[in-house]
Formats: sequence, C-alpha cells, structure tokens
Amino acid sequence: MITSIDSELLYPLTLFRRNGGGPLPGFTVIDGAAMPEPYRQLLVHRGDMTSRLEAFHGGCIILELLHREHTEDTYRREVVLHVEKNNLPVEYGAIEIQLDAFEPELREQILQEHLPLGGLLNRYGIRYHSQPRAFFKMNADVQMGRIFKAGETQEYYGRSNELLNHEGRVLARIVEVLRP
Repeated sequence: MITSIDSELLYPLTLFRRNGGGPLPGFTVIDGAAMPEPYRQLLVHRGDMTSRLEAFHGGCIILELLHREHTEDTYRREVVLHVEKNNLPVEYGAIEIQLDAFEPELREQILQEHLPLGGLLNRYGIRYHSQPRAFFKMNADVQMGRIFKAGETQEYYGRSNELLNHEGRVLARIVEVLRP
C-alpha cells in the first residue's frame, strides 16, 4: 500500500499515475551508497541527469512527451528520455517545473517539449544543483516494461530529486527512473 509519505516522495509521478497512467509500482527507499553500478554513478550526485546520461550513452538526449499539465506558473510532464542517435529509451520520469523561475525565452524552450530541463539549463548558463530527496528500487510494471522493452521481470532504480537555483529556490521536482 502506498502511503501519503510515499506519494509525496514520488510526486509528480504519483499525480500522473493517479490521473490515468495506472497504479504506482511498489518501491523501496535505499541508501545511495547501496545503489549498484552503473546506477550509482548515474543517480547519486548533485549534478544534472542530462549530461550524465549523454556521457554514459555517448549521444544527445531528447525528450518524448507522454502527458502534460500546464498552468500559468507550473508545468508538469511525464516523459521518456531517449538517446537521439539510436532512439534508445534511457529514462522514464515525471517533472514539475516552476515556469515563473525562468525568463520568457527559456520558458518558451521548456514548453517546446524537445529537450530535457537539465540540458536547457546548461545551454542557457543557469546556475543550479540537484538535491536528491531519496533513492529507490522500484518494482517492474507493465508501463515501464513497454517503455524500456524490458518485459515485466526487471526492477528499476531511480531517484526523487529537486533542482535548486543558486539562491536555493526550487526550480523543479523530478522523479527519474533509469532503464534496466
């Protein structure tokens, strides 16, 4: 049974799953030091995921939009990140972005839904850092099995994260789940 604490920890993924994406898979919070490789090098850090994934997979990362919700100041999306050169799905996740934290030109780029937020922040020279809230091992489910073409027998590793600007303001809340 998923508790309200669990729901908060995996927000905004919980929101998308509740609104039609199916039930949230079971998960266990784990210590970053207990994360097996290569997941540890990809998840346990205070940098951005986009550059880590690009270095690890040797290519540019692009975004596939699954679902979106948009208000004037907040933009949420459920996505799959792919390596552009071979379309390999490498991350599934959900993000809530505080649009009012960004200048209009960057907001427009975010809403174009082509590049991950980390890549855009790097491109625009925005100073920020990650503040992981938790690391987890997640049970396989049908949706992730389809996304990663991994069947239903895999387990997944991920993190709940916040991106903060240099003043400590939350720019985004993210749940990131890596391919097996």
